[in-house]
Amino acid sequence: MIKAVIIDDERHSVETLKLKLDKYCREVEVAASFTDPEEGLAHLKRNPPELLFLDIEMPRLNGFELLENLGEASFDVIFTTAYDEFGIRAIKFSALDYLLKPIHADELKAAVERHSRKSRYNLSSSQLEVLFSNIREEQRGRPGKIALATKESIEFVFPEEIVACSSDSNYTLVFLKDGRKRLISKTLKEFEELLSEFGFFRTHHSHLANLSHVREFVRADGGYLVMDNKMTLPVSRSRREELLKQF
Repeated sequence: MIKAVIIDDERHSVETLKLKLDKYCREVEVAASFTDPEEGLAHLKRNPPELLFLDIEMPRLNGFELLENLGEASFDVIFTTAYDEFGIRAIKFSALDYLLKPIHADELKAAVERHSRKSRYNLSSSQLEVLFSNIREEQRGRPGKIALATKESIEFVFPEEIVACSSDSNYTLVFLKDGRKRLISKTLKEFEELLSEFGFFRTHHSHLANLSHVREFVRADGGYLVMDNKMTLPVSRSRREELLKQF
């Protein structure tokens, strides 16, 4: 069983989540729940769970502030929020999970399954620091750092450090400007959603290019891009016209 705690200032949200977990995620046992975030914080310090469902918008102490007060956490966190706005990009960039209210059963089951597949549950201090830094950057309208999580480590990079991303089944190869590449357990579509507003363009169903690292567009052989690191990325015929409008 997965021992879980729910912290949400709205009682009906707590009860609804409990019912859905009982119905759709029988492997999760809700050990405690709190509508007062300060009481929840005190409980987490004494009795850390394996999984925390944490509301973002709460009076006196929001979800981010609660984690900041907690410091390093020896458990996994799934944020819950009614707003697809503040903090969501920071959460995505930091390789953390979230659910939008009203929470749908399929999304809840998928989030719990992602938790179950993780090799470790603790939030590292560096991951939390990047989350808080990304929130501050988001408030200023600037991109933060993206977490590149592998089984061995989590590396944090700015979007401009990524030259290109290429699909590898359900994984993505991320090519960095220093010449390294990382195999990340996210799909290319997920990377496209994260990076499209930062000058990245899907040139092909298997490739995503950072346009600031494009050196040349070659019309021959169906069309392809030459990047700063000399790698080449094919350009689909259907996307060529839209791509050329970007320059």
